[in-house]
Amino acid sequence: MRADLHIHTHHSGDSNQKLEDIFREAQLRGLGGVAICDHNTIRGSLEAVRLAPKDVIVLKGIEVTSDEGHILALNVSEDIPRGRSAAETIDLIHTQGGIAVAAHPYRAWSGLGRKVIEANHFDAIEVMNGRNTKNGNRMSMKLATRLNKPFTGGSDAHRPESIGDAYTVFFDDVTSAEEMVKAIMSKQVMVEGTGRNRKETLRYGSKSIAKWMSRGMKRL
Repeated sequence: MRADLHIHTHHSGDSNQKLEDIFREAQLRGLGGVAICDHNTIRGSLEAVRLAPKDVIVLKGIEVTSDEGHILALNVSEDIPRGRSAAETIDLIHTQGGIAVAAHPYRAWSGLGRKVIEANHFDAIEVMNGRNTKNGNRMSMKLATRLNKPFTGGSDAHRPESIGDAYTVFFDDVTSAEEMVKAIMSKQVMVEGTGRNRKETLRYGSKSIAKWMSRGMKRL
């Protein structure tokens, strides 16, 4: 089973995706699971659980803005406060029974970076992100391998056509969100997908920097 473990809905400030469009694209691309990870809110995930078609498993999630970078909180059911340290954010995720995943570690304006990841007890590292550069994904994989951390992969899609650009591969007998978490933690998964090419990177970088400056140089 293939599952895209990093998708945004209209509940994120930088996406207009509707759940019905996400589920339609997921089914068209043969995905059996998705994780809705909106910026600093669980609302999209809770709606997704309620509205999901029978053939798509929803793993609830949030992309939390810690004061050191973005962290994916998977398998949580309540909001995680933004602006806390990485260590405190991880503790809050664990309090809910969730797992803390270091999102796109080497992204300049929102990644945690190597030193923060090495200094904290992350459960997994996102090593394949559809909006990363290919080199960023390679570096993330190298870091996770060296630290002996589980992998995850997701498109980081903010629009339907990007869904499934990167994903996590589970065994076909995984049939629930809880089993997905167990598979990740036991390293019974693979990741596949692609990153951005040079042209896409330049366009994405320019757009992202402009938005970052318009927010007063604050992370989403």
